[in-house]
Amino acid sequence: MADLAVGGVAVVALFALVVLGVPIAFSLFVASLLGMLLLTGSVEQTAVLVSNTVLGGVRDYVFAVIPLFILMGAFMSHSPAARYLFDVARLVARRLIGGLASATVFANGIFGAVTGVSVASAAIFARIAVPEMVARGYDKKLALGTVAGSSVLGMLIPPSLLMILYGVLANVSIGTLFIAGIVPGVLLALVYVLTITAIGVARPERVGRPARPGRIATASPTSSSSAATEPTGTGCSSPALPTARTTVEDVSAARTMVRALPIGALIALVLGGIWLGWFTPTEAAAVGASGAFVVAVGYGMRTRAIVSAFRESAVSIGSIMLLLIGAQLFSRTLARSGLVTEMTNRITDSALSAGMVVLLFVVVLIVLGAVLDSSSILLIMVPLMAPVVTSLGLDPIWFAIIVIVAVEVGLLTPPFGMSPFAMSAVLGDRATVGEIFAGAMPFVLAMLLTLGLLAAFPPLVTWLPSLLG
Repeated sequence: MADLAVGGVAVVALFALVVLGVPIAFSLFVASLLGMLLLTGSVEQTAVLVSNTVLGGVRDYVFAVIPLFILMGAFMSHSPAARYLFDVARLVARRLIGGLASATVFANGIFGAVTGVSVASAAIFARIAVPEMVARGYDKKLALGTVAGSSVLGMLIPPSLLMILYGVLANVSIGTLFIAGIVPGVLLALVYVLTITAIGVARPERVGRPARPGRIATASPTSSSSAATEPTGTGCSSPALPTARTTVEDVSAARTMVRALPIGALIALVLGGIWLGWFTPTEAAAVGASGAFVVAVGYGMRTRAIVSAFRESAVSIGSIMLLLIGAQLFSRTLARSGLVTEMTNRITDSALSAGMVVLLFVVVLIVLGAVLDSSSILLIMVPLMAPVVTSLGLDPIWFAIIVIVAVEVGLLTPPFGMSPFAMSAVLGDRATVGEIFAGAMPFVLAMLLTLGLLAAFPPLVTWLPSLLG
């Protein structure tokens, strides 16, 4: 069999296995082994290639950034950081139309800067923000959609797990990707706020009643259970969500800000350290993990939560490293077959413009996002796309952000969007997956608008990294 045909067989085998429900890591390994066997015709040579990839695949110093940032996010997820950020965001956004929903967007974006995982943000803010909004008369679907939509900010505002994966797979600077994600992340958050404001102007009843100025509803971060009662408000529908487990009290703005100050300081230290050249991304990840541990313990994280954070991190790290090894093995198979080179040459020689090629890739990514998780899409598609982008002379940093935004759209789209399912798991029968998907649709449109702006105006992505020299 010709080498090019072997590469095609490997790609088809991979997608077939994924469609059949085989875990993506095993699908990558099986497709790669099949391709290598057909290319070499020798079990011994295939074993040598696989062992070299496994041994050398994740030994590079840069790979330490993955477990360290995952650990940083785990510590923050096991602390009341999200609650404190929500209080601050609510204070800042209280006079906006739909201020509580806008506060959720702001808080979720900042929380994403210390976790980097969208699904975790969706689950946490489903507990915190959705009951608050429904209790204040917000439309239930809008409340659900706001949390689902803003959760994707965690993958765009650095540090982001998807940025780390993309940087490793495409050999692009992770630190530069982190800096490049700041402006697009802020832009997406602002587009979300404008979307909420537009909904509030057109349908005031969907954003409830504004809270009295100077008063902030707060909750004890340690409260984990209380009786659920039927909330009142114009936007509530059955089955009802519980009212927020909160008491209304006067809290000074200074105290509210001070409680969240350590989180802001940690974010500034990690990102500022990378920007100013104090740390490499790996060193920044170590500083972030250590700082997150100190902050979380200061917020009240105890031994059981610490053990749980390490356990969850170990599971995530093992899964991601296995995926990365499989992806690198698959990349070597495609490179050895010559398929990537042939595809690059054909696209370069075709009549398609660079813009049309990027549009084609974006459409494919969005379609895949409806059936695969974000990490799996990157692991499959980046080895195919990155060489083409390089041959077309496109900015690899700009394209990386375009890819990440396109992939994140899939987190909110049916049938398998991960964020709605994570929220459904937390809320149980109080909110259906269908309601969450429906509520997220305005935010999907907002993401597509933002994606169009980033594609039309590349400096939105490249300007900040250019300041690094």
